[in-house]
Amino acid sequence: ETQMENQSLLQSFAMDKHGRIRSVDEVTRGLACECVCPNCGDAVIARQGEVREWHFAHAGDSHCEGGTESALHLAAKQLLLESGGLSVPEIQVTKEVRLPDGRSGEGKAYRPERWIDFQTVEAEKALGAIRPDIVAVVGNSMLFVEIAVTHFVDTEKRAILAELRVPTIEIDLSSFQSEKWTWELLTEYVIEHAINKRWVHLLELETLRHEAHEMAMQVALSQPIPECEFPTVPPPAVVRTRFWIGNRMVDTIERPFGIAVWSPYDPELNILIKSIVRFLGGRWQPRFKNWLLPLNSKAWLFQELGKHSTRAPERLT
Repeated sequence: ETQMENQSLLQSFAMDKHGRIRSVDEVTRGLACECVCPNCGDAVIARQGEVREWHFAHAGDSHCEGGTESALHLAAKQLLLESGGLSVPEIQVTKEVRLPDGRSGEGKAYRPERWIDFQTVEAEKALGAIRPDIVAVVGNSMLFVEIAVTHFVDTEKRAILAELRVPTIEIDLSSFQSEKWTWELLTEYVIEHAINKRWVHLLELETLRHEAHEMAMQVALSQPIPECEFPTVPPPAVVRTRFWIGNRMVDTIERPFGIAVWSPYDPELNILIKSIVRFLGGRWQPRFKNWLLPLNSKAWLFQELGKHSTRAPERLT
């Protein structure tokens, strides 16, 4: 995506003879600055008059489109390479859970705006089909930083980033409406503040999704189990399926009103079964010494028991 060029923006930065980006405020006046435009390579003059904001202008009659934006882009990258880190925007991930018995919950994982340190940082490092402005290592993850002066991350690049699953931040410098940038102002926008930054792909996404899911589960499980009418005397079994967990049997008995789960006494096995059936909305029936679950929990129940089984389940008649 392309933003309209800020026609009033002056060229505040240029490249010195050592290849370093310099502000017009820190060089010698006129051609003595010994600077060039990083976009076209032509010499520039440091105009430091008393009427207009100080700025660089191309020497002679050379005309360069994009020199102002190119120099600003390079200045921002130079800051990031030397900053050791930056402030990043807040992150929020929401997850919803619905249990087989109808209970549901929503969980939100949140990270506030905060500072992150770079362990390493490089500029313009090619990675497959893309070349991010900045590639940093943060903790156990890579982080891409894109600097948008006139061009934003487009649909194609967004798809590549989503496939790579690399956390990516875009810094928007396009909306600045003043004539001149300074190092101080650029440091505020690029390094210190997060107001003009946005996540293209979130940092710690999988961790946040897991946290949000766990919170949603807690909310759902904290709700009362929906009332069901269970008969006091069970009718004959319709279908019995036997699972083997270790050397202990676990029987499921499908009845018209629900699924009963029975196993011989074993403390460890009881803890496992209890965790499964409670998640699925089951109730303990002291009279029959078994658990009773809603019929619609069968698929989940068989799936969970199957994860712990040491042999294939047996269908009994």
